[in-house]
Amino acid sequence: MPLYSDSFNNDPSNGYTPNSQIVGLDSFANSLEKLFFAEATILNCMNKDNKTNLSIELNCNITLVEMLFHFNKGTWGNFKPGRTSFIKLLNKLVKTSGFSVDIEEFTFFLKDTAIIVNKIYDNSIVEQLDHIIAEICEHYVHFSKGLTETPYEIYVPVFEEESNEENEILIRNIEADNNTKKDYFQYWGLYFESEDDAVIYDLKSSTIEYGDLFMLNH
Repeated sequence: MPLYSDSFNNDPSNGYTPNSQIVGLDSFANSLEKLFFAEATILNCMNKDNKTNLSIELNCNITLVEMLFHFNKGTWGNFKPGRTSFIKLLNKLVKTSGFSVDIEEFTFFLKDTAIIVNKIYDNSIVEQLDHIIAEICEHYVHFSKGLTETPYEIYVPVFEEESNEENEILIRNIEADNNTKKDYFQYWGLYFESEDDAVIYDLKSSTIEYGDLFMLNH
């Protein structure tokens, strides 16, 4: 089952820079730090349509189990519509900056793992991040091999491929934003210390599959 992840590498060659030229970006970062009890790093660039794309990295001094525990209790993050919610913070940034802003990649660096969520359509991360974390809660027992091993990297999502020809078609579809929210909840890529290569987690069957993982860099 060959797969690849629409993974994004944040380096200068991709046009992303750690700067605060966007009015309100520093305040946005500070609010994220309070919301998620983390240190935030935000990289940004302007695309050809004058839309600002952000890459957000949050360093959280907690383990994955601790994160899920506090998320379920409602004491970590806030995704409900309200004064300090994640969506409200981004809307405030858009209003303050005067730019159209979207999130290209959102990464949580925890004490024992990294969770990398990639954009698959406009505003997909803003709309689906809370649901993705809820699914991590739901599937943790299964993808941690019965609570015996936590993956050190979790990529959301990865896509199933059947042949090189179909692979090329899917790459074009992703670039054209033809994906939907269900694509976040089909396959994830996992890296374990006990495995030489990445493995694929099938959310529908709650099983770990073995196959090739092809990483697509923008």
